[in-house]
Amino acid sequence: MSERHWQRPALASTALALLGATAVAGCGGPASTSQASATHAAGRAQSLTAAQLKGALLTKVGTARPAAPAEAGDYGALPDVQTSKQTMHSVKVTPARCAQATVAGFNSAAFTHAPASVVTFRVGRDGVSEVLVSATPDVAQSALGNKLPAGCEHYTASVGGKTYHYSVKQSPIAGLGNEARALNVKAAGYSQVNVWSVVYRADGFVGAVTVVGPDASQASAKKLASQAYAYAHQSLS
Repeated sequence: MSERHWQRPALASTALALLGATAVAGCGGPASTSQASATHAAGRAQSLTAAQLKGALLTKVGTARPAAPAEAGDYGALPDVQTSKQTMHSVKVTPARCAQATVAGFNSAAFTHAPASVVTFRVGRDGVSEVLVSATPDVAQSALGNKLPAGCEHYTASVGGKTYHYSVKQSPIAGLGNEARALNVKAAGYSQVNVWSVVYRADGFVGAVTVVGPDASQASAKKLASQAYAYAHQSLS
């Protein structure tokens, strides 16, 4: 979800980048040796192509059509992922460890070269995105295996000479794919900076749906994620 699709304030971009849940998220910090090994293993075992994943994305949300053509390619090379990585270069997070909090896990190096596709929509006052990434069972598990570090439920982010206060929470969701989790990032005092994302793993891929805006809620994100999973599962089976 980039600014070419709709306008959003810098603090919303920061929240999205920190969320690390969708194709608006970066790929985290420098890869460790174990992460590099995971990347290599993932590269050997990928089965779904970016083109297949693109064909499994939602084509509309309600009556809304995509705000721009879907992107497809290596996850780490998608334009929106690159944008979020660049956004984080100018952000100072306190506590610093929260900047690399793998809330959703897509910032693992194992996803960098994985085939992926993303599509964005404008729905009322909210922005919506869906991302699908090809993944082996082990890599898919890593997307939901990391938990929010202690002390990162609240943090501040300084960007453009201003400091904003964010809160983060996560919770498991039953009955969606093999495993799923809801994530929320909010900026205090800014109703439009309310980010709800549902991340799930399935057989051969992981997916995430993110809703950003004043009308975003866990219920709406979960409903949309259920629809997205059902369509992707049918299309990729």
